[in-house]
Amino acid sequence: MIFWIRLNNSDLKDKNNYRYVRIEEKWQNYFYVASNNISELEQLVQNDSISSLIGSYDFVTKSETITDIKKSTVLKLATLCKNLKLANIIERMNGYKDFRLYNVDLLPEQQYFFEHDIFPLGFFEITNDSSVDLVWKSTADTVDSTDYSLPYFEKIHIKINFPKGKIVKLTDELNSISIVHYEDNNKDKSHIIDITDKSEKKILQELIKIVQDIDPDFIFTDDGDSFTFPYLIHRAELNQIELCLSRDDNKPLTNPKRKGNSFVSYGRTYFKPSTIKLFGRIHIDKSNSFTIRTGSDLEGLFEISRFCRMPLHEASRASIGRCLTSLHLYNATKKNLLIPWKPLLNEHPKNMIQLFLADRGGLILEPQIGVHEKVAEFDFISLYPNIMLKRNISAETISCNCCFDNPKFRVPELNFHICNKKGLIPESLKIVLEKRLRYKELKNKTSDPILKNIYDKRQSALKWILVTSFGYLGFSNAKFGRIDAHIAVCAFARDILSHTMHIAEDMGFDVLHGIVDSIWVKKQKNDNATTKNDYIKLKDTIESNIEFDISFEGIYKWIAFLPSEINSHLPVLNRYFGVFEDGSLKVRGIETRRHDTPQFLSQCQNEILEILAQGNSISDIKQNKLCLIIKKVEDYISLLKSRKVEPENLVFTKLLSKDYDKYDKKRNTLESSAIRQLELNGEYLKAGQVLQYIIIDYNGPRSKRVLPFQLLDNKTTYDVKRYSKLLVDTCNTVLEPFGIVFDKNLQSLYRLDNYY
Repeated sequence: MIFWIRLNNSDLKDKNNYRYVRIEEKWQNYFYVASNNISELEQLVQNDSISSLIGSYDFVTKSETITDIKKSTVLKLATLCKNLKLANIIERMNGYKDFRLYNVDLLPEQQYFFEHDIFPLGFFEITNDSSVDLVWKSTADTVDSTDYSLPYFEKIHIKINFPKGKIVKLTDELNSISIVHYEDNNKDKSHIIDITDKSEKKILQELIKIVQDIDPDFIFTDDGDSFTFPYLIHRAELNQIELCLSRDDNKPLTNPKRKGNSFVSYGRTYFKPSTIKLFGRIHIDKSNSFTIRTGSDLEGLFEISRFCRMPLHEASRASIGRCLTSLHLYNATKKNLLIPWKPLLNEHPKNMIQLFLADRGGLILEPQIGVHEKVAEFDFISLYPNIMLKRNISAETISCNCCFDNPKFRVPELNFHICNKKGLIPESLKIVLEKRLRYKELKNKTSDPILKNIYDKRQSALKWILVTSFGYLGFSNAKFGRIDAHIAVCAFARDILSHTMHIAEDMGFDVLHGIVDSIWVKKQKNDNATTKNDYIKLKDTIESNIEFDISFEGIYKWIAFLPSEINSHLPVLNRYFGVFEDGSLKVRGIETRRHDTPQFLSQCQNEILEILAQGNSISDIKQNKLCLIIKKVEDYISLLKSRKVEPENLVFTKLLSKDYDKYDKKRNTLESSAIRQLELNGEYLKAGQVLQYIIIDYNGPRSKRVLPFQLLDNKTTYDVKRYSKLLVDTCNTVLEPFGIVFDKNLQSLYRLDNYY
């Protein structure tokens, strides 16, 4: 196991007062094997086919499954090869029936972190004696610390420069590289180093030299895993150069043996390229990092890496669910519980009636379509994670076998009983909920904008763990998941929202909309005398009766609940926009919130929303804001017609649901046309990858309707008529609720007196 240690001389923030050391420790990875017969385990280690792959072994006592009351004797095998290789051999013995395997697929680094109870970026005292293992002595720094300090890190960004209008291939020669060197940890304070030369070999040699001179801790790329590094590696091989960008000079970069893979998550297809790893530095591919992509940035990555005990390189690329799993695995290890290689817990048997009652999601109250004034919104704070914590919901606690006669809670409607003993999942979530709350409090208290930003990034990263925690209870591959626990959370949530709705109605409010953990209410009979104190009183009453914290989000001056685009009589649960009394907008489900909307259209809709937000009532908007809106739309149409819009701002972005060759080439769709053009130019998109294009001639021949983003150049033009039509549609989305729409040609304005 190799560690890169940043030494603390005196001031962690002084970049001139630090140094790093490389520490190496001899350590063997291991996993566990269980059997119903101890003699079979004893015979296993004597087996000639595997004895050469075992470094050492021992018999230890562990809890084999999360529901076990008694511990079992299991075999601990230290391996001389990868865990997976030996585990597959053992599992196949005697027809897969004799052995059960645990801790097989843990990262070696995670195994080491759990074993020594340490974490990345932690502040430790280390005893480094070659005659013994490393000794890690903890300091005041722990994973639940909120005021931890980190050393100065050098950071650079590597970007390859290519001409526009061409899809670059590995065979294309390298002409230029730009390196952005960030100074003093400040993105806004940086300088750019351009590397240009007639010789490709000299460009690569200069890149290696600059990286060695700057000696960065972090190297950022925009697409380092999928293209930048594979391209540089290929060009270096052609020029017979070892591309040494790691701190370990004897380890040049090589392309991974495995290619990327596509996967489906919550109904959407994603593509994950194989990672390019540096040694002694951290490579962060911005396009392949969840924390960076969702805006948590490095502060969020640091928090996740520390909190979940995952190496920075792995944490930057891992799904948030995988990070959550690491947190569960750590807590399981501390409880002396083995981690199953493959999920073991099955769903409790149910008859048809029980399944009908149980297999439902959260409670939904359909919104009342239209624009409403003086509406208040209430959201339960982290409702599902708090249900799991306060009701002790975990895979092993639902319908347990140890305390049936003395249950602390029963699941509403389903009558499942819940164990009195603290479950693994609630124990894992407790620290996340508490720490996120502390960060939010620190953010609100401090006046330092830098600290405020740091606290916000950290709490945002922790929020994603909480968001994922519920889904992983019912995930089929979750190590400690069980669908019954997932079902129980939904049942509690339905009961909570139902009680909340009845409390509001009993206090004289109409519930206009409710969705899982949020409700929108309005005083009955249009009572204009309703004050903020009335809503605060409602909040206090809900909390005292429900025993879960709920936040009063504010009072809307007006809010519009929109219908389906296909059927105007059907409400949509999460498609609305409104403005609070403080002037802030809240928008869900419309074009400006969609990732596939071109920036130009989204910007126009945003500016119209800002004009609408100035209106204090529906009548105020109709009487005083209409002229401003008409002028705004006309200005945007004029920009299109005069071709003053940059094509880059008209790009559509689509996430492919299947590989390029699975699309029907005979269908005359915009997507198939773009995919075909990319294919002809040597780029073959996989399921989950992003397709970007602009419309150049919507009604033209199939091959000329669109142009892929990669082929855009200075001569590219766009279809003015089609984009004008799309702009009008985008504007009408937010105008139609007020009874105002533009026609398709923008030549007249219609008032819909009977709308809604």
